[in-house]
Amino acid sequence: MKSRQHAQEWEAPEVDWAVTVERAATEDVRELLRAETRRRRGRWLAGGLVVLAVGAVATLLIRSSLFAPVAGDPVADDTRPVRSVAQLDPARPFASTPAADWANGAGGITLPEARAVGGFSAEQVAETTALVRDALVASRIDTRMLAEHDPAGYLGLLAPDAKRQLEPLFADGHEAEVQSLVSLVAAGAELLPVAPKVTGSMSVRAGDPDELVVHTNYVFAYAFRPQGPTKLVDAMNVIVVVRADVDYVLRHGERWTPSSRGLWYGDASGFGYSIGCDAYRKGFLAPVAAEPSVTAPGGGREPNEFFDPTAPLPAAGGCHA
Repeated sequence: MKSRQHAQEWEAPEVDWAVTVERAATEDVRELLRAETRRRRGRWLAGGLVVLAVGAVATLLIRSSLFAPVAGDPVADDTRPVRSVAQLDPARPFASTPAADWANGAGGITLPEARAVGGFSAEQVAETTALVRDALVASRIDTRMLAEHDPAGYLGLLAPDAKRQLEPLFADGHEAEVQSLVSLVAAGAELLPVAPKVTGSMSVRAGDPDELVVHTNYVFAYAFRPQGPTKLVDAMNVIVVVRADVDYVLRHGERWTPSSRGLWYGDASGFGYSIGCDAYRKGFLAPVAAEPSVTAPGGGREPNEFFDPTAPLPAAGGCHA
């Protein structure tokens, strides 16, 4: 069963097929994987991910990024200069940023109190939120994903059918299609040997029958190794901020075929801030210092807002096509 993705500003080109898949939720997955069906289903998945990526504020992370200019570099007339320069300390790269007091790595992903929700017991809710925490660590914090681009740990936490759908997208040229779910460091960029800073929250609600939805709302800050003398480096030139609002859906019960039972990805939205545009368009993370020029976020928003997981998502990005 294909995980449903609810684009708010776009209608899927194969609406009839999407409805067919929806109605086939309890059919044997093998029937959905016949030759012609597999071809159409695969196109719907990839096309959906790509189009959702274009409409990132409504659905996915990619192509909805907002970017601050590199200190000292020329910027266009419609951009604003960096308001202050916070010198980088490579041993404490976040010290002069709003992320300074955030928890390190997995410590920033805290679980809500487990209570019975819908038809799920408190114990099932606790197990599901712990599984989602593991998925966030595997997708956004673990160096196997970040630096080595190895999705095995993350995919292994998903339902078999969800894994089968995502796995082909972790290949050269397809990374932008999964950027809403994972963080991948660009080739040539290197993280400093410090844990990412993390803040945010997760909440639980009942979904469709036999579904438990865990909404995750987190901001991840990554520190990259500077290429030049550190005494000349503004900290925000090597800090990349990623906001990721992602729903994970646990599917349980006889409504689902055995291979569809388990954890699925759902709706996703977010943005990247203080980030290299060229790398981000391709599905990777690199600091603004990796590029000769970048654009600044508009709309009069303060830089601190991009570190706030409760702030409204921006309506437009700073990277130009």
